[in-house]
Amino acid sequence: MVSIDACIELLKLEFEKEEMKALVHKFLERASYSTKWMLYSDYCLDDKKKPNDVLSFVLIPFINEEKYHELEQKIKETQPVDIKHTRSVSSEFMDYIKTQAVFSFSFIVNDRQLLFGTDEAEQVKTVEQILNGWKTGFIKWRDNAENEQQRDGYKDTIAKINKQLREIFLKKKVKDLIDVLLITVLAAYYTASILKQLPEIQIFGWFPDRDKTNETCEGLAVPLFNALQYEYLGARQYQFCAAKPDSRTVPFYDNDNRIADIICGTIADYNLKENLISKDKFDEVLQGLMADNMFAKVYRFFVEGDRAHMGIIEIKSKDA
Repeated sequence: MVSIDACIELLKLEFEKEEMKALVHKFLERASYSTKWMLYSDYCLDDKKKPNDVLSFVLIPFINEEKYHELEQKIKETQPVDIKHTRSVSSEFMDYIKTQAVFSFSFIVNDRQLLFGTDEAEQVKTVEQILNGWKTGFIKWRDNAENEQQRDGYKDTIAKINKQLREIFLKKKVKDLIDVLLITVLAAYYTASILKQLPEIQIFGWFPDRDKTNETCEGLAVPLFNALQYEYLGARQYQFCAAKPDSRTVPFYDNDNRIADIICGTIADYNLKENLISKDKFDEVLQGLMADNMFAKVYRFFVEGDRAHMGIIEIKSKDA
């Protein structure tokens, strides 16, 4: 049976490549080996007008207040709206982003439910096993909590997991839980694979787009991401923070998340089989931001037979 664990094994092989190790080193040098990090994310799932389901993430260091505000202001000035609200993407915006310490990684997951099993029964069983495994882990952390605040946090997460286990038993929210687990597992593993090369991590913040995916299932995505990343980083101590999921209001980091939005919208529109895009603005992004950009990675997970596979999408300049 196909398992989400196979995706992690494929990513593990990716990070064991010498060229990937060199790329991570180069990126961390550009990031001045910062101890503070921000992850922004955007998703395009189940849009019938788009050929791809996509999860996009953008990892940026918080070097200092001045650098952060410079990036924020530049985005606000050059690309003030999301890609769906514009006919063209600013070349000044894209040129600027390419000079900054910005690492984007995206996953095309058109077969995402098959990554959890070949049919609903297998998918339910897989999700149930994952949730029970994490429930056991949170119970252990609760019992060994250093203070009441920690203990209450673990209790809250355990209650959320129990509620989702009841839902999955009734075969409800199966698809929602698959999305939550896939987003948290892939993002946590990928970021940890980069950041574990640092001598120190002080703060990590996750700031997702206004999307119901992070709200659904009692907001379980945030504590799961935190726990997964903590494990993948080898239980290193650092402060984790996250924006409260809310699809109804504009977040304070709306401009900062524009990079993930632009990339996600473009990849979702890109018909890989036909090598086609629907509008010029998406071609502008492919050529102006992503082509030959070593820090813009795109992967495709797919299932053939009973195995999960991972393809690496290389976007080349038309002039190359």
